[in-house]
Amino acid sequence: MFRKTLLCAVLIAGSTAATAGPVFNEGFDSLGSMAVSGWLAGNFSAPVGESSWFQGNTGIFDAQEGAADSYIAANYLNAGFGGNVDNWLVTPLISASEGGFITFSTRTAGENPFGGDNLEVLFSNTGSLFTSDYVSLGTIGSAAYPTDWTTFSFLFDATAANVRFAFRYTVTDTSTYGDYIGIDSLSVTVPEPGTLLLLGAGLLLMPLALRRRRREQN
Repeated sequence: MFRKTLLCAVLIAGSTAATAGPVFNEGFDSLGSMAVSGWLAGNFSAPVGESSWFQGNTGIFDAQEGAADSYIAANYLNAGFGGNVDNWLVTPLISASEGGFITFSTRTAGENPFGGDNLEVLFSNTGSLFTSDYVSLGTIGSAAYPTDWTTFSFLFDATAANVRFAFRYTVTDTSTYGDYIGIDSLSVTVPEPGTLLLLGAGLLLMPLALRRRRREQN
């Protein structure tokens, strides 16, 4: 089976030390510094367009924080006219073996009445560079994509010492759909030991409590 690899951008992989609290932060100040720290990109759009991930365009909107252009962006031109966008942005290796949260802010330009921007957040528990090894943590769909900077947080459960995350920007039929998105203020946080277990227990107990309440009402 053919497996797409993200090595199309040959960058040096980096890592961070695992501690309770933030273990990784990225403000997207410069694509050059991101390359040095180990970020990877792979544009699998069909057909591939004239752009990939690029520094934020202040003529469209400013960054959530920091310098006006200190965010990373992608748009419908990632694919050729009438094509489908499938553009990946992948973090360096991150030491987060206890699991935790990935948090970031994103928005779209909000100028295209047809929408069509989608951003999927994915996770590789092995730090793999093969797209088939990533699992989805969730998707911000075009119908709900915010037009102002909005913060999202996704829970992940890790067992390996080093992991990676990926942002997958997709648009179907760029002749009709797609606009422009930005991503800013990324952090990966590892809670204090035991916090994730308590959270997991709470998530498991919630449905049980709801079922018990329904039985009492009946």
